Amino acid sequence: MQKDLYDKVKEYRDSNPIRFHMPSHNGECIDIETAMDITELSFSDNLMQSESIIANTEKNIAKAYGSKYSLMLTTGATSGVAISLFAVKNYGSKLLLLGDTHKSVYNYAHLFNFIVTQSDNIEDINPNDFDAIVITSPDYFGKVKDIQKLKDTTAIVIVDASHGSHFPFSSKLPSLNTSVADITILSFHKTLPVLTGGAGIITNDKELYDLLCYSRNLIHSSSPSYLTMASIDKAIYEFYLNGENLYSACIKEIENFKSILCDRYSVLETDDITRLCICAKNIDCSKIAKALEQKNIYIEMTYYDIMVAIVTPYNYKHLITFANALNQIEIYDKTTKLDIKKPSKIDIKDKKIIFENVKDCTNKICASNIGIYPPGTPLLTIGDVITKDIIKFLTTSNVEIFGLVDGKIPVFKA
Repeated sequence: MQKDLYDKVKEYRDSNPIRFHMPSHNGECIDIETAMDITELSFSDNLMQSESIIANTEKNIAKAYGSKYSLMLTTGATSGVAISLFAVKNYGSKLLLLGDTHKSVYNYAHLFNFIVTQSDNIEDINPNDFDAIVITSPDYFGKVKDIQKLKDTTAIVIVDASHGSHFPFSSKLPSLNTSVADITILSFHKTLPVLTGGAGIITNDKELYDLLCYSRNLIHSSSPSYLTMASIDKAIYEFYLNGENLYSACIKEIENFKSILCDRYSVLETDDITRLCICAKNIDCSKIAKALEQKNIYIEMTYYDIMVAIVTPYNYKHLITFANALNQIEIYDKTTKLDIKKPSKIDIKDKKIIFENVKDCTNKICASNIGIYPPGTPLLTIGDVITKDIIKFLTTSNVEIFGLVDGKIPVFKA
């Protein structure tokens, strides 16, 4: 019997690392402690039937995001996706996914038996042909999509804004356009000083709100974390009052970081200035990330020749150290980007699932959503035909892959 996980996490804490990854309290003190870890008591309300202090927190969240209603979650934006999709199933089963979408959307669309259509361009389809639309904005790289084009559609518009929970707290950040979206999913812990799992859903529609509450009662854990809820309450309060000043200082230091970064790197233009996307110009950034860890600096993710660092009011003080560390690292291992055509899809209704070795799966039908994590967008979705190109990538790539089971691919038995 060992406690390796505990020991490793404690070792990480004790090393005083520089953290540019979520959760975005970045290991700083946010005055949340185990003595505050409680359950539903006479004074503490009930998330599933809130009437007092939790109801007030949800009103504050709605106010901060310029919305009429909000639901608080402690099981992450993934549960927010599940709750939202289950709620809109009340309107129909035709679901449009616009652009790259998180794996959780594919997972729950499959579980809830949606008829899924995927499109990268709204100009190619008529949004009114669908019952609901899911669009991700901003994405993992801080890019915001123009959802104004969906303003007059009859479909329910669900915006996965997991990476944009900080937007309302600074005029220097993009707008969430919560007046256009029917449902907006937020992942507070990604960009605010909130414990992992802290998330929310906002809407302006009372009928949708009632459906979302109904759906939350079915899907969310009946043991929500009061520590996480308390951290949400505190973060929304503090950033609503002081966010403008906090982000002004943060953004000023980001500009300074960009000015001292050596020309081996370039900072990509993005809509969210606090989402630092650093390109190493065809160099394998996973190797650079490993070198940074040797200097006790940990970033959010790498994606081929791009590094992503999440900058917050809690970690911007380390940006100069981060820039100097990057300037000292000289790694020239090239990266090769994957270019795979979208596989064909077949009907998989009522087929049995088995698990096969990756190398034996050419032309078999995938029973899982599989891709690179992060960012978590599937390369293969359920029902796709597995090609030789994909097998080659899965067997030779050194990136982290999601969707496998014990190293094997779930496939449908022929």
